[in-house]
Amino acid sequence: MNNSIIAWKTRGQLDDFMVKLFHGFSKPRNKFIRDMVYGIQSTGDTVLTDIVRAVDSEGRHRSVENRLSRNLQEDGLDRDLHEAVMADAKRFVDKNTLVIVDPTEVCKPHARKMENLTLVRDASRSSKDEVVKTRGYHGCMAVACRSGSRKTVPLALKLWSSNAEGHKGENEEVLDVMRAIDKATDGKGIRVYDRGGDRPALYDYYLDNDRKFITRMKERNLVSWKKPKPNTWLAGQCVMQYKTVVKYDSQGKETHCKIDFGVMPVKLPWRDEELRLVVVRGFGKAPMMLLTNLAVNEKLQSEGRDGTDHSYKALWQVVEGYLSRWRVEETIRFVKQCYGFENIRVMSYASWRNMSALVLVSAYFTAAWLGRGVRKDLLVAHLELMHKRFNDVPEFFLYALADGIRRAFSRYGTWKSKSVTRPKPPTDSQPDLPGWDDLAFIGAG
Repeated sequence: MNNSIIAWKTRGQLDDFMVKLFHGFSKPRNKFIRDMVYGIQSTGDTVLTDIVRAVDSEGRHRSVENRLSRNLQEDGLDRDLHEAVMADAKRFVDKNTLVIVDPTEVCKPHARKMENLTLVRDASRSSKDEVVKTRGYHGCMAVACRSGSRKTVPLALKLWSSNAEGHKGENEEVLDVMRAIDKATDGKGIRVYDRGGDRPALYDYYLDNDRKFITRMKERNLVSWKKPKPNTWLAGQCVMQYKTVVKYDSQGKETHCKIDFGVMPVKLPWRDEELRLVVVRGFGKAPMMLLTNLAVNEKLQSEGRDGTDHSYKALWQVVEGYLSRWRVEETIRFVKQCYGFENIRVMSYASWRNMSALVLVSAYFTAAWLGRGVRKDLLVAHLELMHKRFNDVPEFFLYALADGIRRAFSRYGTWKSKSVTRPKPPTDSQPDLPGWDDLAFIGAG
């Protein structure tokens, strides 16, 4: 299949994507979203002038830029985009799916006039002993994935500022994301959060709404043996019942790590629900402490008739579920590197939030619409080949896929700026591409 056909097919997939997710939007809004997503995919950036050059094939740069800039300032657009993405992404979430939430930030150290700039942690210059702060915006991202899998589905990407009018605090911003995900998925999935999620407000939300969760704990008191005790002391008393070897990538090399893990029943000092403290040793000097309401009903050291140790299986679900949390960090890194998330250059706060939602839509098109579609496997394989990497395609293949889409859109064919709001009627007389059926048959075999 030649590159022009691949690019034509990919543009057709983008049209189908727009029909599926945004057919209920007005024509001007639909046209704006379509142009923005195509521009972000084609340029790999969020700079508005570059997006205009990608979508405008008639030389009307000034009028196109004014139209995109005006629509980008629409209040409530980010909320509607998130709802549309989650409405489609719910098909990937069941009771055992991990819904991983992780904080992030966008640093703009040289910005002065952007609206509602606040102080954020600069992760690239901070260390364990020193926290460096700079101007920017806070945010968080949520993805869904299977335990142990590297394929992720972006669910939410939200930015906020503590200086914005009506800001209710970081807890409420994160809870708004979780409420939206719960509304779309009917509360399915297991919420996974790093140490930043060790907060009473989040625990209360999980337990009040009967949500399954895994959270890595910081130092705090837990109730055990009817008395509050430091969780670090409890971790030292926990019996390590199981051992295993974990394989992971460290600076491009496969590393093996022997770990021990065990569990003990605990309660939060202000709650009556019984929880589990899962303790893992082997990743560092201090043990890793995971608080969860999974495996609460599992009896320790219990074996089924088939000889399966159900206690080990339940505890490993918790350990592996938390270790899979690195997937959200990889996805955040992918969004920042492939779509220029930190390179957003808009002045208004509403434009910032809307642009972050448009980046989410672009990432969802790549990761979920193309990357998770069985019928699109052949097209995805050709897009990966279009990137012409000198080395092998990495296991986290979204980088190669995003680069292939950018190459296809930017070099082969032009973009027709139009509104796609109605589904195309099915017909048996649609012309097929030359050789497409043969290629599809070969791919299926």
